[in-house]
Amino acid sequence: MSNRSSSVVGAIMAFMIISVPVTRVLALGFRNPDQGAAATAQGNAFVAQADDATAIYYNPAGITQIQGTEIANGGDLIFPDSRLKDGPPGTEMTKRSLIPFLYGTTDFGIFGVHDSPWRFGIGVNVPFGNEAVYNQNGPFRYLLTSANLQVINIQPTVAFKFNDHFSLGAGLNIYDVNTELNSHIPVSPSLDGRFHFDGNGLAEGATAGLLWKITPQHSIGIAYHSPFTVNYVGHADVNIPGVIQQHSDATASMPFPQTIAGGYAFRPIPQWKLEADIEWTNWQPLRQLTLNAPGSQADGRSVPFYWMDSFLYEFGTQYDLNKHWKLRAGYIFSENSVPGSTYSPSVPDADRHVFSVGFGFNTGRFFLDALYQYTIAADRTVNNGTAADGTWLINNNAVMSTMGMKF
Repeated sequence: MSNRSSSVVGAIMAFMIISVPVTRVLALGFRNPDQGAAATAQGNAFVAQADDATAIYYNPAGITQIQGTEIANGGDLIFPDSRLKDGPPGTEMTKRSLIPFLYGTTDFGIFGVHDSPWRFGIGVNVPFGNEAVYNQNGPFRYLLTSANLQVINIQPTVAFKFNDHFSLGAGLNIYDVNTELNSHIPVSPSLDGRFHFDGNGLAEGATAGLLWKITPQHSIGIAYHSPFTVNYVGHADVNIPGVIQQHSDATASMPFPQTIAGGYAFRPIPQWKLEADIEWTNWQPLRQLTLNAPGSQADGRSVPFYWMDSFLYEFGTQYDLNKHWKLRAGYIFSENSVPGSTYSPSVPDADRHVFSVGFGFNTGRFFLDALYQYTIAADRTVNNGTAADGTWLINNNAVMSTMGMKF
């Protein structure tokens, strides 16, 4: 294979890696599991509570606990800090990102029944995706300079309350996915080419949940998010000044994982809640991806991932100070998902400890939830023969708020 072909293949490999960038908080590949300030402040240990509109994501059966109509919206503002220890300038990633969400639930006052067993809802969120930006002339420029992955999910949801103990809920997930990558291609010591890819696709999936309120003090929840596959359709551009300029249609297929979460919630006293959850993310099907780009020298090239299934261990608590104010705290241990052999600056993954504290304020009609979250990862040493070799230091800060109203 010529040097030029090798360079283009390297750029395509970078595309495949960055098209699934690491989430900004947890070692979960590119998942964004934080979907509401009340739940996230409790370490996302929420599947057995699920008592606000964000239950559409965490456990759709939980919306049967909401009377009337509730609307909640907010966002997660992340301050990531991933860097190569003692690395040269350009080996750090500190690009801020904002991840929004919107949820609404209602009983529609069906047939004039005060407490209808039916609930309906809709959620709009970004359950997968992130942005990564590195120095244009830094050591990682042949892997990536900038990239973006955004998976927008629209989820109409319905739930039914069988009795005071059992509720079931389910939702249809409609995913609109966009991705983009920019990187350099090495040509000579004084000349770099450029690689660009952009693609988008649509996919469908499903979410289902069960809530079992054993007694007023004890409850169990289970939630399932189905896998789905996105078929990207877009363009690949290779531009080496004075050598080659290619613009090709390009496609690629990428599987997204299924997840299963289970939790147990306990109220020692009416105003105090405790919950412990465990959540599994099935990354194993993400083995390798292939780029189809007719007219490109990289057409048909395969890129290995071999990501590993991982678990979240989540613990949280909430204490009601009075009818207006609540205090919350949580902890998560998040397992690493990315093996050393496929480690990349776009995927600075490691085992992580996630701590959160927050509060809630409720007037009865209007409510505000807010939190601060800190993530610290175990130092990880990489030796896979790329520019990513060395010891990685990872920590993140995040703030989130959710505002809403009930009527």
